[in-house]
Amino acid sequence: MPPPRRPATRNDSATRPPRQAPAGRRPADASDAKPRVPAGSSARPWILDPREPWLIPALAIVLTRLGLAGLVQYAAEDAYITFRYARNFAHGIGLVYNPGEHVWGFSSPLWTVWMSAAFALRAPPEAWARGTNLVIELLALWAFGDLLRRHASGAAAWCFAFFFALWPYVTAVSLSCMENTLMLALIGLASLGAERRALWAGPALGALALVRPEGVVSALVVSLCAGWRDRAIALLLAVAGFAALALYFGTPVPQSLIAKSLVYGTPGPWSGRHWWDWLSPFVFGGFTSITEGTHLFLMSVVFAPAWVLGFLRLRGALRSGLAVAIGACLAVWLGYTLLGVAYFWWYLLVPMAGFALLAAAGFPALARGPAIYVSTGLLIIGLWTIAPDLYGGRARVEYAGFARVANALRSLVKPGDKVFLEPIGMVGYQAPVRIVDEIGLVSPEVARRRAAGPGWYTDVVARERPDWLVVRNGLLVRGEAWAGVGAPFRNAAERASLLAEYQAVWSSDSFAPAQALVLLRRR
Repeated sequence: MPPPRRPATRNDSATRPPRQAPAGRRPADASDAKPRVPAGSSARPWILDPREPWLIPALAIVLTRLGLAGLVQYAAEDAYITFRYARNFAHGIGLVYNPGEHVWGFSSPLWTVWMSAAFALRAPPEAWARGTNLVIELLALWAFGDLLRRHASGAAAWCFAFFFALWPYVTAVSLSCMENTLMLALIGLASLGAERRALWAGPALGALALVRPEGVVSALVVSLCAGWRDRAIALLLAVAGFAALALYFGTPVPQSLIAKSLVYGTPGPWSGRHWWDWLSPFVFGGFTSITEGTHLFLMSVVFAPAWVLGFLRLRGALRSGLAVAIGACLAVWLGYTLLGVAYFWWYLLVPMAGFALLAAAGFPALARGPAIYVSTGLLIIGLWTIAPDLYGGRARVEYAGFARVANALRSLVKPGDKVFLEPIGMVGYQAPVRIVDEIGLVSPEVARRRAAGPGWYTDVVARERPDWLVVRNGLLVRGEAWAGVGAPFRNAAERASLLAEYQAVWSSDSFAPAQALVLLRRR
């Protein structure tokens, strides 16, 4: 007599063999599954639910940006280059830095044209840029949060939202008035729109291609998730935009990109290790040389395994909106790393966001219990004890050097005087002068001459005969350029002969004497 059958229990499923797929049908994989939305979602939009990762992080974004704005009163030095282009465009002079010179010396066509609206409306450009960045940060928070909720988890979305809202560096970039926050937001919006087949996907993808030179690469990555309609719209917008720029400037490649490549060079990944030495807790012969990298290195003990877990989670859905958004950010990072691109602190935002998204996807699998969440949160919040001095101090140092020499020039020059200098942002924005710049952002011939070798400073001065020179004290004393290739002078006698033609009339204070700026007038 057979033994009586035991009633089935819920645990029996753990020991049963998996059910085989019917013949003729392939097993479903992660790419076939619909995007997951957390259970328990209400009928109202998730961003209106305080339990979801938008309302509270959005409030934190508003408070931190307004709080730090009182200490960071000025935009980043390079933002004023864009402001001068935008002001000239708004006033009918043209999309030019120096009147009559069609040189593409700005990084972002979209941001420059948008900033021209501030001058057309007589709005303060700093407030206009910061207000815009605040709005697009909230859009980025929504887009990336939705992608993480769909393809990772609600906990992952909370991790990214907390980091994005409270990591002080993100706030500083927003207040810098640069276009990098816009680029990051466009990556999120284009990725989410492409996945949803939304009407805004094509325009967002086209705008991403035009926002910065790196945007072209990011747009190509995001297009892997897009439909043919969105790709066609994006391609049409991008081609039209670059064609218009090429007709106006004579080239589809920004002079700012060419000049930085020639002057700063592309020394490769070891010289450019500031882009990657904060990723791993392993110390590569020394700690990272950049401030933001030092802060990220403190996180690497938990971030490094979280990146790995995040990749493992997403590897089955590499063409999802979240995966292409991460890929679009990391493609920029990979380009910076392989080329060894010179570090400008606002460049780090997009690569860092890509790693933050990847880490957020894997962090909940790493954090067993609240301990790691608490310790990581304490680190992020604790950085705010030094953020005011760091970013407020950086703004004050730039003002002390650049804005003061701009004020001095403004009081001494005649409109149209020619000035040869390196920091062309605040000086060019405030003083009514024609600029010849040492890097070649708005003076292409300078970049070409620098790449040719020593004596470039002497040769440029001989050709341009500027009325004024703005130099760092290190060039006067030791004949050293601030940065970039090429010795300014062939020998000490050449330096002495050139400087004899000019008289020092003003100098700035500096914590490092070699960095003090000196204003010289032609005798």
